[in-house]
Formats: sequence, C-alpha cells, structure tokens
Amino acid sequence: MKVLSKADYFAQTEYEPHEGQAAIHYDPSRHRVLCNGRRWGKSLMGGKEAEPTCFVTNRYGQAQTGWIVGPNYSDCEKEFRVIYDSLKRLGVDMVSTKFLNNPDSGNMHIKTQWGWDLQCRSAAHPETLTGEGLDFVLMVEAGRQKRKTWTEYIRPALSDKKGWSLHSGVPEGPSPTSLLYALWQRGLSERYPTWKSWRMPSWTNTVMFPGGEFDPEIEEARADLTDEEFRRQYGAEFVERVGRVMKEWDDEIHLADLDFDARYPLYAAVDYGFTNPFVWLWIQVDVFDNITVLGEHYITGKDTSEIAQELKDHPWMPHLVRFFPDPAEPDDTNTLARMLKKPFSSNTGGPIKTRLEIIRSKLKTYPPEAPIEKQTPWMRIDRRCTQLAWEMREGYRWPEHRSEVKNDSENPLDKNNHGPEALGRFMKGYYGAPEGRQHARIKKARIRA
Repeated sequence: MKVLSKADYFAQTEYEPHEGQAAIHYDPSRHRVLCNGRRWGKSLMGGKEAEPTCFVTNRYGQAQTGWIVGPNYSDCEKEFRVIYDSLKRLGVDMVSTKFLNNPDSGNMHIKTQWGWDLQCRSAAHPETLTGEGLDFVLMVEAGRQKRKTWTEYIRPALSDKKGWSLHSGVPEGPSPTSLLYALWQRGLSERYPTWKSWRMPSWTNTVMFPGGEFDPEIEEARADLTDEEFRRQYGAEFVERVGRVMKEWDDEIHLADLDFDARYPLYAAVDYGFTNPFVWLWIQVDVFDNITVLGEHYITGKDTSEIAQELKDHPWMPHLVRFFPDPAEPDDTNTLARMLKKPFSSNTGGPIKTRLEIIRSKLKTYPPEAPIEKQTPWMRIDRRCTQLAWEMREGYRWPEHRSEVKNDSENPLDKNNHGPEALGRFMKGYYGAPEGRQHARIKKARIRA
C-alpha cells in the first residue's frame, strides 16, 4: 500500500478543508481544543481527522483503537457518519468484521480485519467508558460534557499509547463544570505545551458564509438572537448570560439523600402563586454554613389560607424558626404568619441579579485547590426535590431570541423559576440577617483553619 500524507489522503477522498479546518488538521499538538460557531464544519473536520487512522499503525506498529465520545450516543453520530460513509466508499466495509451505524441503539462500531477499531461511547453511561488503551478520542459537544468524564475515564485510557485528543463544540457558557471551558483555557496556557486551543466563529467557514462576518445568513441570525446568544452560537464566545442560569449546578455534586437534623434551625423559603405554583422549601444551615434543602412543596390552584392549613400539620412545622417570603405579596405573608404562628423576614427583595449571585456562590465547591472530585458544595438539595432540581439543572434559562426579552435583558426568562425564586428570597433574607453574618464569619474561620 502506498503511504500517503494527510494532505494526500484528503485529496484522494475529495475533502478540501477550509482555512479554519486546515489550521487544526495540520497542527502537531497532541491535545487540541476547538470552540466553534454554528455551521462551522466541526463534525466534518472531526470525522476526517480520525478517518486516516484506519490505514496507519501506531508507534508500536499496531492497528489503532479510538472512540468518539458525546454527552449521548446521538451526539456522536455526525462525526461517525462522516467516517462510515467515506470508508464505505473506499470498500472498507467489505473487509470489516463489524461495520455498524445504528444511532438509535447506540451501536456505532467499525472493526476491520487488520484490527482498526472505532466505537462511539456515551458520557451518560460511564460504565461504557472503561476498557483498553486508546490511540485517539474525539470528545464531541464538549461544551455539554463534564470535566469528570475526561479526568476519570478518558485521559487515563490515552496514557498507555500516548494517544491524542480533539475536543470540539459550541460554548455553553463559562461553567466551572464544563469540559470545553476548562480545556480551552488549558490550551491557551503556556504551562501545557502539548495543548492548543482555537476559537472559530461561524464566519471563518468562508465556504458556508462567503460574506464573512456580514454574510446575509449571519446578519439574519444576529437580528433574531439576543446579543449574548449570537456571540455564543455564532461568535463561539464563552458568554455568561446564555443557556441555563445555574451553570454551577451538577446533579452528582448537588443532589444527596438528606435528613432533617434537630441540632440546627429550620427555615422555609416561599414563592407565591396560584396558576403558577406556590413554592415552599424546607431549609437548614449548619454551624459551618453548609446549606441543605430538605423538601419542597409545589402547589397550584389553592389560595394561601388553604395551603397554610395543609402546612400546619407537617411534622417539621414545630421546628420552623422563620420563613422568607416574596415581599411583593404582604397580604399572603400576613396570612401565613397568622395561621402558622411563625415570624417572617421582610428583607428578601431587591434585584434578581443580587439573589442569583448569592445562590450561585453557594453552588460553588470547596476547597478550590483540591481535585474537583474531592470538593464539597456549600449547598446540597435532597433528591426528592425533583422539581427544584429540574429548574436548577435546566428549566431556568436566559433568553435566547430577542422576542423573549420583555423589559430587562439583564434578567433570565420569567418561567420555570419558581423554586430558584423562593431559594433566592431565603438567600437574600438570611445572609442579610445577623445569623447569616455570623455564619459568614464562621465560614471564613473554617477556611483559614
């Protein structure tokens, strides 16, 4: 068999990368990280980068083994299809023991008679991320993948054969749990010489957008999307106010099996509603400032007096110290206070931005210098709080289209936010109260110790 260069192979398979794709293809860095805009061509580029490994042995003279890893099996299909279709045109399917492309079942696997092996794996199923050493891996839609997937499963598998990696995807925001964000920063640092990062806006694909940044298609997207979403989706920028609001949230970190602890005071957070749900959250804070959300009530179609009557009989009610309501509904608050015979905090208002900042600060983990798997969050939520967890995970979002922006583009969408609204009332009221300041001092002393 004639040995071809990568450029020769691309030419013979009729692939002509655009300038941005070529920059990544021909860079010798072992680990490459791409933040790309929509319609840039990352799936074609990723597939064509892995495809020639079918015909080249590794440094040990062995046929190569590689994976395409996505958040779900379906996310791997585009890159895999590029390889599958190209190798089928070359007749590789006729000399393969496996040549399968079933994205619905997740069975996407090519294995040739000479031993080259390519499989798709899902980060949603960690049990599939163990196995033999790898020569290469494509981490696709890396903006939606967690750092843990890379550090615990994929990176060790590359060590035996000194394998290479390519991470790509549209940024999802500067989330501390995002694989793309963490590794993109690494590729910019001189401390990691084997890593390199690129930011490729959509318009650097001049084949798709010959007019560049002001191509009519780009301009139409600019008119439709909010400024932040346009910068993310087409400008390939890590923008704060896009996608989900609680970017720090991670089910594996913030959900736990929690129980009421009689040693600590019990509080409640309230967001009023009738058609939209009335929300009541049970909350405790220990002496080290660790917050636990123990339970939730989401109630629709009942007025405040009916709800108060139900809450009176809850077994935790005798332990309730105070509740933290929405100050915009004083009549409802007075009804709760009178019927429950419990005091309330009134300093729970102010800008949404302030309340969100406090919540997100409590989602952070400590100590920051420890490996991420050994860090502990300041706030955890009981697994039975399924509605609150969904709103924190994905329900509460920033506007994407200009039509969704009502009055203040600084604020998230006013939907799927009732639990976080209640939680924000507690955060604002508690950390403005004397006991909140006392706990803040204890927290600082604990960190110093």
